[in-house]
Formats: sequence, structure tokens, C-alpha cells
Amino acid sequence: MQRYLALLLIVGISSAAVYITNGDFEEPLETGWFQGSSGSGVLTIVRATNYDPDPDYEVFVHKGDGTGSIKLFQTVVIPTTDLEFSVNAKLIVYSTSAQCWSGAGVCIWYLNASNVVLGSSKIIAGTAACPWQSNDSCHVINAIDTLWNNYAFNIDDELVNVPAVNGSDVAKIQVSLLAQCVDD
Repeated sequence: MQRYLALLLIVGISSAAVYITNGDFEEPLETGWFQGSSGSGVLTIVRATNYDPDPDYEVFVHKGDGTGSIKLFQTVVIPTTDLEFSVNAKLIVYSTSAQCWSGAGVCIWYLNASNVVLGSSKIIAGTAACPWQSNDSCHVINAIDTLWNNYAFNIDDELVNVPAVNGSDVAKIQVSLLAQCVDD
């Protein structure tokens, strides 16, 4: 049963300062980013210049056959939620079976000072059976299409869509590039 999931992007959070280290991926991934994975099958994270028509670096996060997930992530301390978030992303997912699902996303996790996740915002692409949906602690933004697109918003403004999160409790933001497949 072949399933494929891909995520390509450039990410940044800014105000007067830039908070994401190596958000343009021009340095090796070990500069600012951490990797995590679980499950089986193909799990790939690659930094290269051939994913987008420009000559700069992008990242490809891929989860293939088998149940599991892979993510590239970074957690940053923020002084305020009045921050501009922007990401250029190309999100592609598919599944060859109705019994399995795939999802890819740029996830923004809102954490308190003790690293407790308060909620999230997710820019995603998912197959029909993908269970990622909006609720009080998660706002799902569906990818426009499978082309490169820019997604940008102010974190304060976005928190209106995540009513379970009190902005004054947010001390950190984790940005993760996530690819997940579940084979039922």
C-alpha cells in the first residue's frame, strides 16, 4: 500500500527581531532545528536548492509507507504574541487506500513557560480521512493548493481562532514541519 506525504518550506517569525534561527535554511539544519520521528517506513528530511525555482535552500520533509510521523522543529522564547508569522510552503499529500490517511503541515504550537502545549495553529494538507480539524485548542488552515504559497498572519490575530489559548500565557512558540501517515 503506497502512501506519500511531502512538505517543503521556508519559515519565519518576526517583529523588530527575528526569532527563528536559520528560518531560511541557508545554514545546515543542525543550526537551530531538531528532528523527531516515530513509526516505520520512509522518513526523510533533506535540505536542498532544487525544490523551488529560486536558488536558495528549502527543506523537504517526507513520510512514506507505514504508520508514523517525522518532524523538523524549533522552539523559541517570545516576549509577546504580537509577532508576524510567515511561511512559504508547498504541501502535497496522497493516499492510495481509503483505510489510511496522510497529512502534512506547518504547525505552530503555543507553549507556556513550563513547555506545556496550550494549543496550536496548523497550515495543512490532508487526505480525505485525515482527522486534523479545528477545535477550541487548534485552528486548522487548509493549504490553498499544491503549489508554493505564502501564508502570513499576526500571532495575536491568529489566537482569536484558538479560544482555549490565553495569549498572556504563551511564553514560547514551537514551529514544526510535520508529515504523518496512519495505515489502519
